Formats: sequence, structure tokens, C-alpha cells
Amino acid sequence: MRQNEMFTKACELSEIKEGKYDVAAVNRVLILIVWPTGSQPRAFQGMCPHDNEPLADAFFDGKTVTCRHHDWAFNGDTGACIKGKPCTLAEYPLKIEGDDILVDTDGITPNRVA
Repeated sequence: MRQNEMFTKACELSEIKEGKYDVAAVNRVLILIVWPTGSQPRAFQGMCPHDNEPLADAFFDGKTVTCRHHDWAFNGDTGACIKGKPCTLAEYPLKIEGDDILVDTDGITPNRVA
């Protein structure tokens, strides 16, 4: 864990279910909160690294996040690109406290691919 973590509420746990995703703005950063089937919620950058398009309208089948703009696809557990150029969605630390999902955006820059 990083020192001086600054977790901020992204959403309530009830707003997301296993196999689904949600988007939230945390500290003026668009966050994609993904809950892969059979796994735990994860927080990734909310903009596609390919063309900086928002992933707010992405398709998620419970395992793979697919950007609707150019069909780049990302593993919902790791953020690794599985269709498109080699890259990874930046991941933000996430924790659940009570009924809240908290995310720390400090010091993490969303990835971009030219």
C-alpha cells in the first residue's frame, strides 16, 4: 500500500452488482468500477487509452470491458488490453467500507496509447 492514501467515496455498494459496472467521478477523474463475475470490484480509468473516449457506455459481459467507440477490449480483472494495441487500463486502489465503495486517485495517471 502507498503511504498517505486518500480514499474518496465513488458510489454505494448497492449501485453495482457482480457481473456489472458503474462509472463515477472521483476527484474530477472518471472512474470505471467493474465487478467481474466470480471476482471482486476493481476501479480502472474511465477513458479508453486508445482514443481517450469515455468507457461510460462500454459493453461488459462479466469478464471483458469493450469500448463501443473502436472495439478495444480489456480484461475486467486486470485491465490488460486483449483486443487493440498492448496497454493496460490504469487501476486505482479500491476498498469497501460499510455500504460505500472508496477509490484513491492520488498519483495515478490514466494510460494513453498513440
